[in-house]
Order: sequence, then C-alpha cells, then structure tokens
Amino acid sequence: MDSDATKPILAFIYDREVTAEDSAGYRILACRQFARELGWTVAGQWVDRGSNAVALRRTFWTGMVATMEHEGRERRIICLVADWHRIAFDEAARNTLRQTVSDVGGVCVAVSDEQAPENSRDVVMRRLRASGKQVGPGATLVRHDGATA
Repeated sequence: MDSDATKPILAFIYDREVTAEDSAGYRILACRQFARELGWTVAGQWVDRGSNAVALRRTFWTGMVATMEHEGRERRIICLVADWHRIAFDEAARNTLRQTVSDVGGVCVAVSDEQAPENSRDVVMRRLRASGKQVGPGATLVRHDGATA
C-alpha cells in the first residue's frame, strides 16, 4: 500500500464573489502560485457568484466536491482557498461546507492560514500527515520523541 505522503496532491481552487465589486482574480492567482510552489497539480478552479455565493447549497462548490470525489482516487485531494472567508464568513456555515470536502476524503487548506483555529481538524491532520507515515486507511503512525511515563 502506498503511503498517503507519497501520493500526488491534486488541488481544487475555490473562491466566491459575493458582490459585483468583489473579484476573485488575484486570490485565484495567489492560490495557483501557492500550489505551483508546493508542486501540487491544479485540477481547476470553481467560483460561485452573487446570491449563490452565500447560500449553503452552492452550484460550483457542489460541482467541485463531486469532481474531487471522482478525480481524487489514488491522490491526496485539497480544496485550496486564499483565506477561510472564501468558503464562508460564518464559522458554522464554513464548517458545514468543509465537512463536505472531508466526506470525500479531502482537506481544506488556506493560503493565508492566519484565521484558522489552531485546533482545527485540517490543521491537525496536515501536521500528522507531515510528521507520520500512513500504515493503513485512517491510521497514521507518528513518531514520538518525547519522554514516556
């Protein structure tokens, strides 16, 4: 079995434009640059606009998650956003939407991780995966260098 860490990463860039003045262009470029610097393959970009960008049922978000599920076999899949507000301003809505990504085996990553709570599941999982070795589905072996009781 391949370790999760050796699987290629496929990034799905998401943004939303809530108002007519809001433009996702620079944020998407920042995400593309971030992915390129880390050697991730970008699967595409999805942008919800207007009233669709504030609803919990979003056309492009739903399409992105469906594509993640279909294209993510044998790869690690990531929903990449410029910042957490690109998913939703409301934390409960953001968590609900992020859960749909987790449900298909993906994680959400923000380029500007300043607003991420340090105990968020995605942050913890990234740290575990970075420091451990996957030994089976849902099981990561993490080296512990500290004192034992």
